[in-house]
Amino acid sequence: MVNGIRHWVRVVGELGAATPLVVVHGGPGGFVYDFERLTGPALERLGPVVYYEQRGSGRSDSPYDGKYSIELLVDDLEQLRRELRIERMVLLGISFGGDLAAEFAVVHPERVDGLILQGTGLAERSRPSPWPSGFEAVAADDAMRTAIRVAVERSGPSAVWDVVDRETTDRFLFHQPAVAQRIRELWAESGLVNTGAMSAALAEEPVRAVSLVDELAELDLPVLVLIGLWDRNAGVDGPRDLVTRLPRAELHVFENSAHFPNAEETDRYVNKIARFLAVP
Repeated sequence: MVNGIRHWVRVVGELGAATPLVVVHGGPGGFVYDFERLTGPALERLGPVVYYEQRGSGRSDSPYDGKYSIELLVDDLEQLRRELRIERMVLLGISFGGDLAAEFAVVHPERVDGLILQGTGLAERSRPSPWPSGFEAVAADDAMRTAIRVAVERSGPSAVWDVVDRETTDRFLFHQPAVAQRIRELWAESGLVNTGAMSAALAEEPVRAVSLVDELAELDLPVLVLIGLWDRNAGVDGPRDLVTRLPRAELHVFENSAHFPNAEETDRYVNKIARFLAVP
């Protein structure tokens, strides 16, 4: 139990043997099931790994009061760290999980040895969303492109997710069709779904008074930013610009991946993390 909510957690390896890698999944409201199976086995050879699913996500329980906020999610992770008796950790944040990992590092810098940010430039609301142009670029026909433009004009960038079909979504999120199919199979196998409750709640949060990137830049913290060349979900510009604003950041672009280089170029992905962690 973490903050009164049953969180699903899996620890692989001996936590006291080395600094653990804690995987922070995306969404908001996603889960770690596919990452755990596709990337986990190789990643676990580097040292201890902690998988967990956030409140209301995957195999974790939903909050009885329906409350979600960045502050609560950060505190959930902090309480989990205490329960597991982890002194310091490296956070691997995937997509939205990268934003959450960075938020945690800003609040608890003494507990973080490093950040690995996959598929995110960190949320800057002043930056235009890459979703409309990204979906239009991969749409198979004029009818879908028109539906995308109309949805965005009426309701904003997030509305594209309500009109795109599975084929378009797969081309948007993945560069390799075979990997898209495999992840779809794992999603079906898991029986897990993203209810959208967390995403809706977080969308109502006020804009940060101080930029997350600016606060992160104040920390003397090594950061590894990972992005697929074909990532139309996060866009390449945000991650590229992010590394110029952080004092100890490095960028790696995976040339044959979109939003999930962990699945599309697993060996290169794990090798890059191994070098960052200085694992021989």
